[in-house]
Amino acid sequence: MDYINVILLAALTSLICCFYKKLTKDFNFWLKQNVPFVPPDVLVYIPLKKSNKPLQELEVEWYNTYGRVYGRFEAPNPVLCVGEPDILKKILVKDFHIFQNRRDLKFHDPIMDNTLFVLDGDAWKRVRNIVTPAFTTSKLKRIMPLLTECCDLLVERLSETLEKSEFINCQDFFESFVLCAIGRCAFGMNISAVKNPDNTFVEKSKKLFDECLSWRTKLTVLCPALMKVFRLNLLNPETTEFYRDIIIQVLEERKKHNVIKDDFLQMLLDAEDSNNNGNDTVCEKGSCKINTNSKPTNKGLSHDEMLSQSITFFIAGFDVTTSLLSHICYRLAMHQDYQDMVVDEMNEALSNNNGNICYEALAEMKYMDAAINECLRMCPAMARSERRAEADYTVEERNIHLRKGMIVSIPVYAMHHDPQWFPEPEVFKPERFYEPDLNRPQYVHLPFGSGPRICVGMRFVQVQVKMCLTKILMKFQILPAPTTSKTLEFIESRNTMKVGKVEVRLKERCSS
Repeated sequence: MDYINVILLAALTSLICCFYKKLTKDFNFWLKQNVPFVPPDVLVYIPLKKSNKPLQELEVEWYNTYGRVYGRFEAPNPVLCVGEPDILKKILVKDFHIFQNRRDLKFHDPIMDNTLFVLDGDAWKRVRNIVTPAFTTSKLKRIMPLLTECCDLLVERLSETLEKSEFINCQDFFESFVLCAIGRCAFGMNISAVKNPDNTFVEKSKKLFDECLSWRTKLTVLCPALMKVFRLNLLNPETTEFYRDIIIQVLEERKKHNVIKDDFLQMLLDAEDSNNNGNDTVCEKGSCKINTNSKPTNKGLSHDEMLSQSITFFIAGFDVTTSLLSHICYRLAMHQDYQDMVVDEMNEALSNNNGNICYEALAEMKYMDAAINECLRMCPAMARSERRAEADYTVEERNIHLRKGMIVSIPVYAMHHDPQWFPEPEVFKPERFYEPDLNRPQYVHLPFGSGPRICVGMRFVQVQVKMCLTKILMKFQILPAPTTSKTLEFIESRNTMKVGKVEVRLKERCSS
């Protein structure tokens, strides 16, 4: 028996040694190239290990300690972090053919794996080219009346709330407004979220990421193979199924009754592959299987791809827009002088357009643009962005050699708080973006990314936020409440940055 125990112990020791050797084989990768790097941590392979700092704070700490170009490790894998604008110009634009893809992140769901977030190469390019026309100036002008309706509902609800209390929780109101706007402008759906903030849409949208366990997020990055083996989904399956069912229902209604609307969903329907039978995904309760006999052509969208882009609209628009609206309300409440400047310019723009809140009027509100851009600098939607090298690559400026498949991480939040580019980075200064700063490089402000893979819905978010803010400021003055925090709090949520609870006081403006 002792002999068997010795053999088992020796085998276990050998196995541990082999695993450790494999885990640490690249730990001198950056040292060999004289690249400053964050010391590797073997324990990072334990999915439940937690840092005592939020991601954005870690990024700033590393950025300040190791410089704008440094290395780090994700378990055994070396990652290059680049915050140098000249190098980023090459990665994001000039050498885009090498860095066109993001991390190989699969959700193991035929719908989620066809979103623009996840698609790679030619598949991404084809779908992107189909979706992009939905966000042209002419299309955005057409949805202005729909946005106006949603904003009017929001202002009406705010007025009703003020009869009971002058203090509001921004998130509660903006979550329902954003869902209303997405539903009407993108899918022609009348989501009664503003009037009924406790409805199913709001409830499900809040759960999309909130119920994701942190170990799943880390496992997706550190050991994606296990995600595939156990078919684990990073997103809340209950919510994605809810979105899928709703969109399928709307699609079927439109096809059955030959309903044509001027919205995002209609554009997807027009781009649907006419040769596709619409049955490339077999959906059952709690599961979804791919029909491998169905192949999309190069001309149109498959049924799965159409559903994917529809769901993406909800996912991408909900958190980002809600957080941005809450953030700018907080800043304007805390800085009445800036709020006055925004309102004065807003009134002038409206006067120039006969009092109409039209696309042209919003375009004249340059100081509002500056305030929004400053909020996006202080709290970008993503703390970092990533690209994947599709071939061996040399960063000539630093003589750094990357292997095919390596990740380049862009520390967006840290760059946005670099005092060389943005003096006093913790201070709210919209004037940074009011006039072009000739001393500031182009690729240091990246709230929506840059290059061909820049966020496709960026302009919709901007118009939505400006329209909502204009409607609110026409009716109310935003003031700090007794419970308003002196510093803005953030909710740690994966790689995204969400503004925490924001309470403000609204005071109705005197009508002139």
